Formats: sequence, structure tokens, C-alpha cells
Amino acid sequence: MLIIAIFGIVLTISSPVFFTFKNIRSVLMGMTYDLVVALGMTFVLILGGLDLSVGSNVALSSVLTTILIVDTPMPVPIAILAGLGVSVFIGFTNGFLISKFKINPFIVTLGMMAIVRGVARVLTSGYFVTGLPESFLVIGQGELWGIPFPVIIGILIALVFDYLLKHWAPLNRAVYVGANPDNAELFGIKVGRLVIVGFMLAGLFSGLSALFMSSRLAMGYAQFGEMLELRAIGAAVIGGASFKGGKGSIWGTFLGVLLLAIVKNAFVLMDIPIYWQRVVNGAIILIAIATAMINRQKD
Repeated sequence: MLIIAIFGIVLTISSPVFFTFKNIRSVLMGMTYDLVVALGMTFVLILGGLDLSVGSNVALSSVLTTILIVDTPMPVPIAILAGLGVSVFIGFTNGFLISKFKINPFIVTLGMMAIVRGVARVLTSGYFVTGLPESFLVIGQGELWGIPFPVIIGILIALVFDYLLKHWAPLNRAVYVGANPDNAELFGIKVGRLVIVGFMLAGLFSGLSALFMSSRLAMGYAQFGEMLELRAIGAAVIGGASFKGGKGSIWGTFLGVLLLAIVKNAFVLMDIPIYWQRVVNGAIILIAIATAMINRQKD
């Protein structure tokens, strides 16, 4: 929080544009895609897992939903449910393979990342899917009091998920599973089932991010979500999540996503080439992950 405040003060002084409603809205909109995915990643990390397939999941959900709307043509609500359903199924497959066969989450989700991204590219041959109806575009482009719908929905999801994670037993048990899965089993917690649910949630949140992205940008694209898994992991770790499991905070993840979004916005305001933006973002994520790994070794 202190780092974000310092960044905000410095940017406000150096660029009068930073603390304007238009720019703040732009920052919030830009971070919403990452925020929703990072929420699911936080839960998976709390469980002691990892999901590298979330970015590819966003791409496939985006492509599938828009193809169904444009080429079928399928009613928008049904196409959206189909896209979200595929995202949840990808998460279920990850969770099932990890919990049933005890395969390392890194291996399972790395393989899934390649498969899902490949399917998205096959479906589109690398082209954009355009020609989407207004009834779909309004989801991402509509506003309430000048605030985009995805920002409002994303913040509401974060608030509800934070409350459920703290106060609803079926989700709160994730902390015990991540801290010590064997003990959790002894206390009657269905560890395998909760792991599957966790990865399904990560899949669902990826699908929601794809929905916001496709409707906001008016297209489906197989390149959506590239490097999103790293930003989601980085934001969660910056916010206090641990690769060891048993630790994580929705509020912390929100601040982590916000920090990365402000850094990106600073580079835009300073007109620094996008290549340097990626270098700095990558460095921040690398430092956060390295710090988390060092702390894990000390524990």
C-alpha cells in the first residue's frame, strides 16, 4: 500500500494527467482483466497449487464465445455460457489430473497451457473474430456513472470472493489444505474435491476475463492472455500469497494488480517504449517470485 501511495504521489507531481478521472478509469479498466484471473490464481496458490494455463484459457474462451456468436449464430447468452463452461472444464481437467493422479501442478498446467493455446489458434488460424453484436459489446463497453461495467463487476467479484474466503467454510478450508493436506484429510476435509473446485474457480475467472476482454475490444483473438499467468502469479505473490500454500489475500492480490497497472500507466504517461514496460514489469514479478521462494526456503 505504501509503495502504491509513493508511486501515486510521484506520478501526480510529474504528470498532471495521472490523477484525472479519465486516467484513473483507464488504469482500473486495464487492471480488471488481470484482477479477475489473479483472484482465481490466489485461491489455487492458497491450496498449494499453480495454474499456468489461465492465459491460454482466456484465449480459447474468447475465441469460442465469439465464433459461436458470429458464425453459428448462437444467442449471445448461450454462447457466453458455452465459453464459460469450456473455461470451467479446463479448470476441472487440471484439478482432476492433479488430485487424482498426484501429478505436479506445474507439469499439468504447463501442458494444458500449450494444448489450449494451440486449439485457440487452430480455430481462428491466427485471425481476429469480429462482427460481434451490440448486445455482446455492451458488457465490456457499457458504463454506469462513467465507470465501465467490467470494473464494477470485477470489484464486486473481489469483494464477494474475499468475504467467502474468510467466512464461508467450504472455501476457508483451502488454507488448511495448502498448509498441510495430510492433516486436512485427517480432519475430514475432502482435499481432492477442494483442489478440483479451486482449479474450476480459476477456470471460471479466466472465462470472465475473456468475456470482459472480448466485449471491450470487440473481438476474439487467440493471442489474448499472453503472459497473463505470470502477471497473475506476480500480483498474488506481491499480495502475500506463498508457493508453499496456506497463505494468500484477496485484498493483497488487488493491491498487487493495482501496483503493476500503475507501473504500466507510468510508462505510458512518460511515453517510454512498450518493450521497456515489459522489462520492468517482468523484473517486478521476478523479484516478487524470487522473494517468495527465498522466504519459503527459510520457513
